[in-house]
Amino acid sequence: MLDLLLFCLVAFGITNIITVSKIGAPWRSLAAKIHTKLGELFHCPMCMGFWVGLGLSFWKSPTEVIFLDAILGSAAAWIIYCITWKLALSDPDM
Repeated sequence: MLDLLLFCLVAFGITNIITVSKIGAPWRSLAAKIHTKLGELFHCPMCMGFWVGLGLSFWKSPTEVIFLDAILGSAAAWIIYCITWKLALSDPDM
């Protein structure tokens, strides 16, 4: 169970860094210059979460069900992103 939680949090963290943070801004700009669809991918937490989940699955154990890990990464990134976005909007200090 702890492995599942850790996988979800790592997928969200990497996805958030790529799609939202200042650290990921140069990568997003470069992706947009290469191709518009690639630029969209680097701005979409759900889309990037899929690819991050796929990469984490290969890193974790390439013999298990990789596609399901990719879907889990996408879902985890999207759900946590939506929750944090909602909390940020409801906080007047943010």
